[in-house]
Amino acid sequence: MKQGIAVVIALAIGAICGRFGIPLPAPPHWFGVVLIFCIWLGYVLAKP
Repeated sequence: MKQGIAVVIALAIGAICGRFGIPLPAPPHWFGVVLIFCIWLGYVLAKP
């Protein structure tokens, strides 16, 4: 459950970063790979 919420939040962060041109943050743990992917995906999908 927590990981699912984290993925949704990561997508939202990526979308916000993509919309406003903010560099992407990166968490330093093993689950960070999934979060970074979701952030990147949100970033790419939200770019105008």
